[in-house]
Amino acid sequence: MKAKSIRFILPAFLAAAATGSAIAGTISCVPAPGNAGPAPWIRRIAIDEHARTVNMDVVRHRTKEADTMGKMRAELLSMDETQGGEPVYVFNAIPTAGSEVTNLFRLFKAGEWRLASAGVAFMGKVPVLRGIEPGIAFDCRRSDLG
Repeated sequence: MKAKSIRFILPAFLAAAATGSAIAGTISCVPAPGNAGPAPWIRRIAIDEHARTVNMDVVRHRTKEADTMGKMRAELLSMDETQGGEPVYVFNAIPTAGSEVTNLFRLFKAGEWRLASAGVAFMGKVPVLRGIEPGIAFDCRRSDLG
């Protein structure tokens, strides 16, 4: 291999190693039974580590009779490895047209998988915290794409 090739391949390899684990996979989560309060508004989370995308099934509108479901897409901002071996996933919802609030999420394992979220609105260019939801327990399953 020529020295020129090594100069281009080595930085690309180091960048790939720094962005996550060598074996990318997917993780799918659903709310764990036993969560207190009403049913969570997020019904399913699917994270693709390789594509760095997150897809969620969410409740768009809730009435006494039924829930209207929808999809929410998010960008995986980081997945930092912890000492326990499971990464902490941080992602934000990709705002839709006319949306005033952006949701930020943190999925982490602390005995069980927990999802914490916050709603942030932008007034001009200044972020304003709209609300923080307490952590919700999720059951998560991993599948390696390796």
